Amino acid sequence: MNEMSKKPEVETGASRRSIVLRQGRGRQGGTTTLDLLIQLARAECRPVLIGDGDRNNSSLASYYPPENEGGATQPRTGETEDVKDWITASVAEAIQMDASLVIDLGGGDRVMEEYGRDLALVEFCEANGFQPLGLFFCGPEESDLRHIVSLWRADYFRPRRSIVVFQEYLVPRGRTPSGAFEALLGSPEMKELVEDGVEFIFLPRLPCMEEVRKLKLGFVDAAAGKVGPEGKALDVVRQFMVKQWIGKVQKEFERVGATEWLP
Repeated sequence: MNEMSKKPEVETGASRRSIVLRQGRGRQGGTTTLDLLIQLARAECRPVLIGDGDRNNSSLASYYPPENEGGATQPRTGETEDVKDWITASVAEAIQMDASLVIDLGGGDRVMEEYGRDLALVEFCEANGFQPLGLFFCGPEESDLRHIVSLWRADYFRPRRSIVVFQEYLVPRGRTPSGAFEALLGSPEMKELVEDGVEFIFLPRLPCMEEVRKLKLGFVDAAAGKVGPEGKALDVVRQFMVKQWIGKVQKEFERVGATEWLP
C-alpha cells in the first residue's frame, strides 16, 4: 500500500543498523510512528525489515502486506511459541541481510517476558553489531506510564537506547499537551526512568492523518505530493501539514540525540 514498500537492498556505505521494538499498551500510536521511521529510512536507501507480531490485529502488515516485496513478516499463529520462533527468525534474517529490523508486537508483553528468559536480546544484538532501541509509547493517563514502568522493571528488554514517546494525539480535546502530561513528567515513575537513562519525546498530532490513510499514501510520499493507488494526491495545504509533522517528529528525536539510533 505504501510506495516505500520495496525490497531492502544491502547498504554499501556506513551502516546504521538497529532493532526497534515497540513497547507499551496497544492503541498508543506506536504503529504510526514505526511506519514513519520505516519510510524515512527507506527513502534514504537504508535497508529495513518489518515484523508485525500481532496476528489478531495486524498493524504494520496492513500497510506493508506480507505478499509484497519488502512487506512485513508475521508469525505462523498468535501462539506464544510461534511468536518467539518468529522473533528469532526475524532477528537472524536482519543480521544475515545487514539490515535494521522494526518489530511491532502489539500487546506482546508476555511474549517478550518469556523470550527474555530464553535469550538476552539486548546483549545478543550488541554482540552482533546491532543497537537495540526500545520505544515505549504513552498516553496522558497515569496507568499508561505505570504500565511502561512495570515493563521496565521486568528487565526483559532494557536497552541503553530507550525512549518514552508521549503521544499528543491522545490528549483529549480542550486540554493542552503540556497540561495533560505535566503530572506524568513530575511523577516518581518518570523520575525513575530518567535516572535509568531513558529519554522522552513528544510526538505531535497530524490533523490530516485520516486523509493520508484514505489515499493509501505513505507520509513521505504524501508530503512530496505523490499520488496514491487511486491516482489522487493530497492538496497542497495538507501536503504542507504532513511535511511540517514529519519535521517536528525528526526534531524531537534530534533533541534527545537519538537521530543516529533510528533505522
